Amino acid sequence: MHRFRTATVATIAAAGLVLAAAPSMAAGHSPTAADSVSTAAVTGADALSPELEAYLGTLSPTDRDAFIASNLPAEIVLTRGAQQPLDAAARRSLSAATSAGRSVSILATGCWTARQNGSARSGLGNTLYTYYTVGGWCSSGSTVTSAWLADAGGETSTPGWSYQGRINGGSGVVSNTGRAYSQHRFTLSAGGATVQSPTPCLRVTGTSSGSASGSSSCGI
Repeated sequence: MHRFRTATVATIAAAGLVLAAAPSMAAGHSPTAADSVSTAAVTGADALSPELEAYLGTLSPTDRDAFIASNLPAEIVLTRGAQQPLDAAARRSLSAATSAGRSVSILATGCWTARQNGSARSGLGNTLYTYYTVGGWCSSGSTVTSAWLADAGGETSTPGWSYQGRINGGSGVVSNTGRAYSQHRFTLSAGGATVQSPTPCLRVTGTSSGSASGSSSCGI
């Protein structure tokens, strides 16, 4: 199995401080496609809000730097999760591809689901929050016939952060691909106020060959 990694040096500029993010360590597994991990930097413009700037102004320089390093997003990591055949036709397509030494069939039939994961990490490398999208699609062999949002959710891993739920989502067939996305809201509370409210998205795209990919796109 081949592995693909996009290495991005993540930095966060806030209150005059620049922090280097820890390198990505996550990896997702798909039984029908290569594992993949991608990272993207969160810039200072994304990280600061008036409420956050006001809160940082109440802290000592040492406490401010510590809060930025451990509580603000510096890096977004996307990993491919599990992909599964849903019916007998998809399982036959997977078996035929495996027998031919391929990960997917040239003309796959049946229905599938695939999962895309996202997580935000601080400059120190600790995970702040995670979220996921599971998209489903069906193929007639050369044409994607339907798509749906099968599941979506999120959770937080660092005190102060809360998951407010899924705020948007949708699915459809576009350019002969089945697409499904979800958008989530997380909040960071500090000093008795909400100082940050990121709303990340994930999209799963399935093809007529049974392969899948993911991205941070909002919309189908």
